[in-house]
Parts: sequence; C-alpha cells; structure tokens
Amino acid sequence: MTLQQLRYVAMVAEKGTMTEAATELYISQPSLSRSMASLENELGVTLFEKEGRGVTLTKAGKMFLEYADR
Repeated sequence: MTLQQLRYVAMVAEKGTMTEAATELYISQPSLSRSMASLENELGVTLFEKEGRGVTLTKAGKMFLEYADR
C-alpha cells in the first residue's frame, strides 16, 4: 500500500467514477483501475462496487477511507 493509493481511493470515492478521478489525478483510467485492483488484492477486500457507470464504496471501502483520511 502506498500513499499514492490512499489518495486514489479518496479521489475515486469523492468523484464516484474512475474516469473522473483519473482525470483529476492526471493519470490514465486503466492505470487507476489497476492500482485499485492491486490494492484490493493486497488487502483481500473489495473497496468499490460498480453501479452503472460509477462506483460506490463497500462497507470495507468506507472503513478503509476513514483510515486513508487520517
């Protein structure tokens, strides 16, 4: 887990879509998606659920976001 990944989680949660978050972070959407998948794999939990074209935090994602915000 990196500080960069913590920032990514916060931005995806704020924007609600990987595309908007990637634009705000000045990175490509596939890079952001890979980074989030890597983090989820490392933690062993799902942080985001797909909803239509957007994403929402899971219960584990909300708990992780609280940690990331600190």
